[in-house]
Amino acid sequence: MAQTSTTQPGAAPPQREVKVAVSVLDPFVIKRADGSFGGFSVELWEEIARRNNYRTVYVEKSDAGAEIDAVDRGEAEVAIGPVTVTAERADRVEFSPPTLSSGLQMMVATCKASALDGLWRALLDPAVLVLICLMVATALAAAVVIWLLERQSNPEFAHKAPKGIAEGGWWASVTMLTIGYGDRVPRTGLGRSFTVVWMVIGMLLVAAVTATYTSNLTVRRLTTNVESPDDLRDHSVVSVTGSSAAAYLTDKGISFRGVASPSQMIDAVRDGSSEVAVYERPVLARATRKSDGNLALAGAQFTHDYDAIAIAKGSDLRAPLDRTLLRIYEDGTYDQVFRSWFQI
Repeated sequence: MAQTSTTQPGAAPPQREVKVAVSVLDPFVIKRADGSFGGFSVELWEEIARRNNYRTVYVEKSDAGAEIDAVDRGEAEVAIGPVTVTAERADRVEFSPPTLSSGLQMMVATCKASALDGLWRALLDPAVLVLICLMVATALAAAVVIWLLERQSNPEFAHKAPKGIAEGGWWASVTMLTIGYGDRVPRTGLGRSFTVVWMVIGMLLVAAVTATYTSNLTVRRLTTNVESPDDLRDHSVVSVTGSSAAAYLTDKGISFRGVASPSQMIDAVRDGSSEVAVYERPVLARATRKSDGNLALAGAQFTHDYDAIAIAKGSDLRAPLDRTLLRIYEDGTYDQVFRSWFQI
Protein backbone atom coordinates (compact mmCIF):
# COMPACT_ATOMS: atom_id res chain seq x y z
CA MET A 1 0.00 0.00 0.00
CA ALA A 2 1.48 3.36 -1.00
CA GLN A 3 0.63 6.84 0.16
CA THR A 4 2.03 10.09 -1.19
CA SER A 5 2.96 13.01 1.03
CA THR A 6 1.61 16.39 0.03
CA THR A 7 3.69 19.33 -1.17
CA GLN A 8 3.03 22.73 0.39
CA PRO A 9 1.46 25.37 -1.91
CA GLY A 10 4.10 27.66 -3.37
CA ALA A 11 6.95 25.23 -2.76
CA ALA A 12 9.51 24.55 -5.46
CA PRO A 13 8.80 21.51 -7.66
CA PRO A 14 10.08 18.32 -5.99
CA GLN A 15 13.56 17.26 -7.04
CA ARG A 16 12.63 13.61 -7.02
CA GLU A 17 10.16 11.07 -5.68
CA VAL A 18 11.35 8.83 -2.83
CA LYS A 19 9.59 5.61 -1.89
CA VAL A 20 9.79 5.15 1.87
CA ALA A 21 8.90 1.86 3.60
CA VAL A 22 7.09 2.21 6.94
CA SER A 23 5.43 -0.11 9.45
CA VAL A 24 2.95 1.14 12.02
CA LEU A 25 4.35 1.20 15.55
CA ASP A 26 3.36 3.94 17.96
CA PRO A 27 5.10 6.35 18.54
CA PHE A 28 7.49 5.85 15.60
CA VAL A 29 4.90 5.48 12.85
CA ILE A 30 1.23 6.25 13.48
CA LYS A 31 -1.49 5.78 10.91
CA ARG A 32 -4.19 8.42 11.21
CA ALA A 33 -7.88 7.96 10.48
CA ASP A 34 -7.50 9.63 7.07
CA GLY A 35 -4.78 7.14 6.08
CA SER A 36 -1.87 9.57 6.46
CA PHE A 37 1.16 8.80 8.58
CA GLY A 38 2.63 10.58 11.57
CA GLY A 39 4.92 9.79 14.48
CA PHE A 40 8.51 10.42 15.50
CA SER A 41 10.17 8.67 12.54
CA VAL A 42 7.76 10.17 10.01
CA GLU A 43 8.18 13.67 11.41
CA LEU A 44 11.96 13.31 11.27
CA TRP A 45 11.83 12.02 7.69
CA GLU A 46 9.43 14.77 6.60
CA GLU A 47 11.97 17.34 7.85
CA ILE A 48 14.71 15.63 5.81
CA ALA A 49 12.43 15.51 2.76
CA ARG A 50 11.46 19.17 3.15
CA ARG A 51 15.06 20.31 3.30
CA ASN A 52 15.93 18.29 0.20
CA ASN A 53 12.67 19.03 -1.63
CA TYR A 54 11.75 15.34 -1.93
CA ARG A 55 8.27 14.04 -2.71
CA THR A 56 7.58 11.06 -0.46
CA VAL A 57 5.55 7.99 -1.38
CA TYR A 58 4.99 5.81 1.69
CA VAL A 59 4.93 2.05 1.22
CA GLU A 60 3.33 0.34 4.21
CA LYS A 61 4.80 -2.95 5.44
CA SER A 62 4.01 -5.27 8.33
CA ASP A 63 7.19 -4.78 10.39
CA ALA A 64 10.80 -3.62 10.30
CA GLY A 65 11.96 -6.90 8.77
CA ALA A 66 9.53 -6.47 5.88
CA GLU A 67 10.79 -2.90 5.46
CA ILE A 68 14.36 -4.13 5.06
CA ASP A 69 13.16 -6.72 2.55
CA ALA A 70 11.41 -3.98 0.56
CA VAL A 71 14.57 -1.86 0.39
CA ASP A 72 16.70 -4.88 -0.46
CA ARG A 73 14.36 -5.87 -3.32
CA GLY A 74 14.04 -2.34 -4.67
CA GLU A 75 10.39 -1.79 -3.70
CA ALA A 76 11.49 1.19 -1.63
CA GLU A 77 14.64 3.29 -1.46
CA VAL A 78 14.41 4.10 2.24
CA ALA A 79 12.99 2.44 5.37
CA ILE A 80 12.15 4.43 8.51
CA GLY A 81 10.69 3.67 11.90
CA PRO A 82 12.20 1.52 14.63
CA VAL A 83 14.72 -0.03 12.22
CA THR A 84 17.44 -1.41 14.48
CA VAL A 85 20.93 -1.60 13.01
CA THR A 86 22.30 -5.17 12.98
CA ALA A 87 25.21 -6.84 11.23
CA GLU A 88 22.86 -9.01 9.18
CA ARG A 89 20.88 -6.01 7.96
CA ALA A 90 24.07 -4.05 7.23
CA ASP A 91 24.97 -6.76 4.70
CA ARG A 92 21.75 -6.02 2.78
CA VAL A 93 21.26 -2.24 3.12
CA GLU A 94 23.16 0.87 4.13
CA PHE A 95 22.38 2.91 7.23
CA SER A 96 22.32 6.62 8.01
CA PRO A 97 23.77 8.08 11.21
CA PRO A 98 21.74 6.93 14.26
CA THR A 99 18.27 8.40 14.60
CA LEU A 100 17.55 7.00 18.08
CA SER A 101 19.46 5.29 20.86
CA SER A 102 17.29 2.47 22.12
CA GLY A 103 17.31 -0.83 24.00
CA LEU A 104 15.12 -3.18 25.99
CA GLN A 105 13.42 -2.39 29.27
CA MET A 106 10.61 -3.81 31.40
CA MET A 107 7.22 -2.37 32.27
CA VAL A 108 4.79 -3.39 35.01
CA ALA A 109 1.39 -2.35 36.26
CA THR A 110 1.12 -0.13 39.31
CA CYS A 111 -1.39 -0.53 42.09
CA LYS A 112 -4.35 1.85 41.98
CA ALA A 113 -5.62 0.85 45.43
CA SER A 114 -6.31 3.43 48.13
CA ALA A 115 -3.74 4.40 50.75
CA LEU A 116 -5.60 2.48 53.49
CA ASP A 117 -5.80 -0.58 51.27
CA GLY A 118 -2.06 -0.33 50.69
CA LEU A 119 -1.42 -0.19 54.44
CA TRP A 120 -3.60 -3.24 54.97
CA ARG A 121 -2.01 -5.25 52.16
CA ALA A 122 1.47 -4.46 53.46
CA LEU A 123 0.42 -5.62 56.93
CA LEU A 124 -0.84 -8.94 55.53
CA ASP A 125 2.45 -9.69 53.79
CA PRO A 126 3.71 -13.14 54.93
CA ALA A 127 7.06 -11.76 56.12
CA VAL A 128 5.35 -9.13 58.28
CA LEU A 129 2.85 -11.64 59.67
CA VAL A 130 5.63 -14.08 60.60
CA LEU A 131 7.51 -11.37 62.49
CA ILE A 132 4.37 -10.23 64.30
CA CYS A 133 3.59 -13.82 65.35
CA LEU A 134 7.19 -14.22 66.51
CA MET A 135 6.90 -10.99 68.51
CA VAL A 136 3.64 -12.11 70.17
CA ALA A 137 4.99 -15.58 70.97
CA THR A 138 8.19 -14.14 72.43
CA ALA A 139 6.22 -11.62 74.51
CA LEU A 140 4.07 -14.48 75.86
CA ALA A 141 7.20 -16.44 76.79
CA ALA A 142 8.64 -13.35 78.50
CA ALA A 143 5.36 -12.95 80.43
CA VAL A 144 5.64 -16.49 81.79
CA VAL A 145 9.33 -16.06 82.74
CA ILE A 146 8.82 -12.75 84.56
CA TRP A 147 5.83 -14.18 86.43
CA LEU A 148 7.85 -17.21 87.56
CA LEU A 149 10.69 -14.95 88.73
CA GLU A 150 8.52 -12.38 90.55
CA ARG A 151 5.41 -14.20 91.83
CA GLN A 152 6.86 -15.17 95.21
CA SER A 153 8.21 -11.78 96.29
CA ASN A 154 6.44 -9.14 94.19
CA PRO A 155 2.78 -8.36 94.99
CA GLU A 156 2.42 -6.65 91.59
CA PHE A 157 2.34 -10.09 89.98
CA ALA A 158 -0.53 -12.35 91.14
CA HIS A 159 0.43 -15.69 92.66
CA LYS A 160 -2.05 -17.66 90.50
CA ALA A 161 -1.05 -18.44 86.95
CA PRO A 162 -3.83 -16.99 84.76
CA LYS A 163 -3.88 -13.55 86.37
CA GLY A 164 -0.14 -13.49 87.01
CA ILE A 165 0.75 -14.39 83.41
CA ALA A 166 -1.73 -11.75 82.18
CA GLU A 167 0.04 -9.15 84.31
CA GLY A 168 3.37 -10.43 82.99
CA GLY A 169 2.03 -10.02 79.45
CA TRP A 170 1.17 -6.39 80.17
CA TRP A 171 4.66 -5.82 81.57
CA ALA A 172 6.30 -7.55 78.56
CA SER A 173 4.28 -5.46 76.09
CA VAL A 174 4.94 -2.02 77.58
CA THR A 175 8.61 -2.88 78.10
CA MET A 176 9.08 -4.17 74.54
CA LEU A 177 7.38 -1.10 73.05
CA THR A 178 9.47 1.19 75.33
CA ILE A 179 6.31 2.70 76.84
CA GLY A 180 7.23 1.64 80.36
CA TYR A 181 4.25 2.82 82.46
CA GLY A 182 6.02 1.63 85.61
CA ASP A 183 2.89 0.10 87.15
CA ARG A 184 4.66 -3.25 87.35
CA VAL A 185 8.37 -3.23 88.12
CA PRO A 186 10.56 -6.31 88.81
CA ARG A 187 12.03 -6.34 92.32
CA THR A 188 14.20 -9.44 92.33
CA GLY A 189 17.71 -9.49 90.98
CA LEU A 190 16.88 -12.19 88.45
CA GLY A 191 13.74 -10.31 87.40
CA ARG A 192 15.67 -7.11 86.77
CA SER A 193 18.41 -8.95 84.87
CA PHE A 194 15.80 -10.61 82.72
CA THR A 195 14.19 -7.20 82.14
CA VAL A 196 17.44 -5.86 80.63
CA VAL A 197 17.66 -8.87 78.33
CA TRP A 198 14.00 -8.51 77.36
CA MET A 199 14.39 -4.80 76.55
CA VAL A 200 17.15 -5.61 74.06
CA ILE A 201 15.18 -8.48 72.50
CA GLY A 202 12.04 -6.34 72.36
CA MET A 203 13.78 -3.46 70.61
CA LEU A 204 15.22 -5.82 68.00
CA LEU A 205 11.82 -7.41 67.35
CA VAL A 206 10.06 -4.05 67.02
CA ALA A 207 12.83 -2.77 64.71
CA ALA A 208 12.55 -5.89 62.52
CA VAL A 209 8.76 -5.59 62.21
CA THR A 210 8.94 -1.84 61.50
CA ALA A 211 11.67 -2.19 58.87
CA THR A 212 9.95 -5.09 57.09
CA TYR A 213 6.56 -3.38 57.09
CA THR A 214 7.98 -0.08 55.82
CA SER A 215 9.94 -1.80 53.06
CA ASN A 216 6.92 -3.83 52.03
CA LEU A 217 4.72 -0.72 51.99
CA THR A 218 7.16 0.97 49.59
CA VAL A 219 7.44 -2.01 47.27
CA ARG A 220 3.66 -2.57 47.28
CA ARG A 221 3.19 0.36 44.91
CA LEU A 222 4.31 -1.97 42.12
CA THR A 223 2.20 -5.06 41.70
CA THR A 224 5.26 -6.90 40.40
CA ASN A 225 8.69 -6.36 41.90
CA VAL A 226 11.19 -6.77 39.05
CA GLU A 227 14.52 -5.03 38.87
CA SER A 228 16.54 -7.00 36.31
CA PRO A 229 16.04 -9.61 33.56
CA ASP A 230 17.01 -12.30 36.07
CA ASP A 231 13.71 -11.63 37.89
CA LEU A 232 11.66 -12.39 34.76
CA ARG A 233 11.85 -16.15 35.29
CA ASP A 234 9.60 -15.80 38.35
CA HIS A 235 6.87 -13.80 36.57
CA SER A 236 4.54 -14.03 33.59
CA VAL A 237 6.10 -12.11 30.71
CA VAL A 238 4.60 -10.70 27.51
CA SER A 239 6.32 -9.30 24.41
CA VAL A 240 5.68 -8.77 20.71
CA THR A 241 6.20 -11.78 18.49
CA GLY A 242 9.10 -11.38 16.06
CA SER A 243 10.58 -8.36 17.86
CA SER A 244 14.12 -7.93 19.14
CA ALA A 245 12.69 -8.31 22.66
CA ALA A 246 11.19 -11.69 21.73
CA ALA A 247 14.54 -12.78 20.28
CA TYR A 248 16.32 -11.71 23.49
CA LEU A 249 13.88 -13.62 25.72
CA THR A 250 14.14 -16.73 23.55
CA ASP A 251 17.95 -16.57 23.58
CA LYS A 252 17.95 -16.31 27.39
CA GLY A 253 15.49 -19.17 27.79
CA ILE A 254 12.86 -16.96 29.42
CA SER A 255 9.26 -18.09 28.84
CA PHE A 256 6.91 -15.41 27.52
CA ARG A 257 3.58 -14.94 25.80
CA GLY A 258 3.84 -13.48 22.32
CA VAL A 259 1.25 -11.01 21.04
CA ALA A 260 0.81 -9.36 17.67
CA SER A 261 1.36 -5.70 18.57
CA PRO A 262 2.74 -3.38 21.27
CA SER A 263 -0.80 -2.19 22.08
CA GLN A 264 -1.85 -5.78 22.86
CA MET A 265 1.26 -6.19 25.00
CA ILE A 266 0.49 -3.02 26.96
CA ASP A 267 -3.15 -4.05 27.44
CA ALA A 268 -2.00 -7.45 28.76
CA VAL A 269 0.00 -5.77 31.53
CA ARG A 270 -2.73 -3.24 32.29
CA ASP A 271 -5.47 -5.87 32.66
CA GLY A 272 -3.26 -8.20 34.71
CA SER A 273 -3.14 -11.15 32.31
CA SER A 274 0.66 -10.71 32.24
CA GLU A 275 2.87 -9.22 34.93
CA VAL A 276 5.79 -7.82 32.94
CA ALA A 277 6.20 -6.45 29.42
CA VAL A 278 9.62 -6.52 27.76
CA TYR A 279 10.11 -4.25 24.77
CA GLU A 280 11.92 -1.22 23.35
CA ARG A 281 12.31 1.49 25.98
CA PRO A 282 10.91 4.40 23.89
CA VAL A 283 7.66 2.53 23.28
CA LEU A 284 7.28 1.59 26.96
CA ALA A 285 8.23 5.08 28.11
CA ARG A 286 5.56 6.61 25.93
CA ALA A 287 2.98 4.10 27.19
CA THR A 288 3.69 5.03 30.80
CA ARG A 289 3.45 8.73 29.98
CA LYS A 290 0.07 8.24 28.29
CA SER A 291 -1.29 6.00 31.07
CA ASP A 292 -3.27 7.28 34.05
CA GLY A 293 -0.55 6.19 36.44
CA ASN A 294 -1.33 2.48 36.21
CA LEU A 295 1.87 1.62 34.30
CA ALA A 296 5.51 2.14 35.25
CA LEU A 297 8.95 1.30 33.93
CA ALA A 298 10.79 -1.31 36.00
CA GLY A 299 14.55 -1.62 36.42
CA ALA A 300 17.05 -0.06 34.06
CA GLN A 301 17.47 -0.43 30.31
CA PHE A 302 19.41 -3.68 29.94
CA THR A 303 20.39 -3.76 26.24
CA HIS A 304 21.74 -0.99 24.06
CA ASP A 305 21.30 -0.55 20.33
CA TYR A 306 20.33 2.19 17.92
CA ASP A 307 17.91 2.80 15.11
CA ALA A 308 18.74 4.44 11.79
CA ILE A 309 17.30 5.08 8.35
CA ALA A 310 17.87 2.11 6.04
CA ILE A 311 18.95 3.08 2.51
CA ALA A 312 19.29 0.90 -0.58
CA LYS A 313 22.88 -0.01 -1.34
CA GLY A 314 24.46 2.31 -3.89
CA SER A 315 21.60 4.82 -3.67
CA ASP A 316 22.46 8.44 -4.44
CA LEU A 317 20.29 9.37 -1.43
CA ARG A 318 22.96 8.29 1.05
CA ALA A 319 25.15 11.41 0.98
CA PRO A 320 22.37 14.06 1.10
CA LEU A 321 20.50 12.13 3.82
CA ASP A 322 23.61 11.89 5.99
CA ARG A 323 24.41 15.59 5.58
CA THR A 324 20.83 16.67 6.27
CA LEU A 325 20.48 14.47 9.33
CA LEU A 326 23.72 15.86 10.79
CA ARG A 327 22.47 19.42 10.23
CA ILE A 328 19.20 18.51 11.97
CA TYR A 329 21.23 17.33 14.95
CA GLU A 330 23.37 20.47 14.98
CA ASP A 331 20.61 23.08 14.71
CA GLY A 332 18.46 21.60 17.50
CA THR A 333 15.61 20.36 15.30
CA TYR A 334 16.22 16.76 16.32
CA ASP A 335 15.96 17.65 20.02
CA GLN A 336 12.63 19.38 19.44
CA VAL A 337 11.18 16.40 17.59
CA PHE A 338 12.51 13.94 20.17
CA ARG A 339 11.09 15.85 23.14
CA SER A 340 7.69 16.11 21.51
CA TRP A 341 7.39 12.31 21.36
CA PHE A 342 9.52 10.84 24.12
CA GLN A 343 9.87 13.36 26.93
CA ILE A 344 8.54 11.80 30.18
